Amino acid sequence: MKKLFTLFACVAAVLFVLPAEAAQLPNYAQGGNLSTTLQSKGKAITDIVSMVVAILAIIGILIGGGYFAVGNGDRGKQWVVGGVVALIIAGSVYGIAAIAI
Repeated sequence: MKKLFTLFACVAAVLFVLPAEAAQLPNYAQGGNLSTTLQSKGKAITDIVSMVVAILAIIGILIGGGYFAVGNGDRGKQWVVGGVVALIIAGSVYGIAAIAI
């Protein structure tokens, strides 16, 4: 039964999904602007990467605070400094990308 379902899914994908996606052209091929499309995709990628780095930096700062709370000050200082540096780098990259785009 599982093989039959897999076969049916493959046939359905070939008959219905793939031709529909193959018929759609990118925006710039339909008379749009390639530069605008690339800028919007670059901005989206920069936003996502900066957000992920900022979230990881804040988690690092919280872990450093946890080390401070249990009495391991040296290890806590390393985590907090690393988190702050990561926030500064993420903010700088986001700002430079915003100016460039």
